[in-house]
Amino acid sequence: MPASSPESPGWLTRIKVWPQYILPQHGLTALAQRISQSRKPWLYKPLIRGFSRAFPVNLEESERGIDQFECFNQFFTRGLKAGCREFPSDPNILISPSDGRLSQLGPIEQGRIFQAKGHDFTAAELIGDAALAKHFDGGHFATIYLAPHDYHRVHMPFSGRLTHEIRIPGRLFSVSDTTSRVIPRLYARNERMVALFDTASGPMAVVMVAAMLVAGIETAWAPDDSPRPGPAMEIQSVESTIELARGDELGRFHWGSTVVLLTGHGFSGWLPELQPGQLMRLGQAMTRA
Repeated sequence: MPASSPESPGWLTRIKVWPQYILPQHGLTALAQRISQSRKPWLYKPLIRGFSRAFPVNLEESERGIDQFECFNQFFTRGLKAGCREFPSDPNILISPSDGRLSQLGPIEQGRIFQAKGHDFTAAELIGDAALAKHFDGGHFATIYLAPHDYHRVHMPFSGRLTHEIRIPGRLFSVSDTTSRVIPRLYARNERMVALFDTASGPMAVVMVAAMLVAGIETAWAPDDSPRPGPAMEIQSVESTIELARGDELGRFHWGSTVVLLTGHGFSGWLPELQPGQLMRLGQAMTRA
């Protein structure tokens, strides 16, 4: 079972979260997208410097200097210098797909995924297809929250072949710890991109969940500066040879959010030392070989 979570939120916490239901989530996100992609130096340069002062951004890891970005979005989706992350030598070890904080992890029990005390959702709701979700019965899940200052590219946790890409429209609630304790089925309600892979250990899913101000979810196989889900869910069965090795870039968030990782029963469970609340780094081992 997942490790214990904080007590149920009180009325004051709920009051702070409830305005998100009435905010123009998509309108605010569209505005954030326009601002983040502006090439006007008078706008993006102060924004980058102000953001770097407000959040603990590690610019020493960035492949570009702070004055080499041409818009805020380039800064936010910045790449890492070579050698900034170490990977286990054994290719059979599944790794963290991103930097961030481990929100929850545990087994997928009766098709359900734990969110926070009093809240869960089904793998079918998250993926958007009940038949595909059955491949993860008896498997495991891990949820990683990417804070604003984190590195915002997502990488392959395990080598595999892409079989499906699913774009699911939805809300754009914040994905903070506070919000996850208040809003039911949070990750299954927000917009998201689901990438399903066939691996040597069975099926694996990497779900990139959008949130308030997240102006796009881009994938390595279909680069786009501002992709958004359409008005209806799109399930694309990928009949191609798109194969990604462990550690390859899978996609990136234009502004930050959350990754939900699902594995089938063929993978071993998570390492016992992994606990909700701990910081993760891209490449960190999550399973034994």
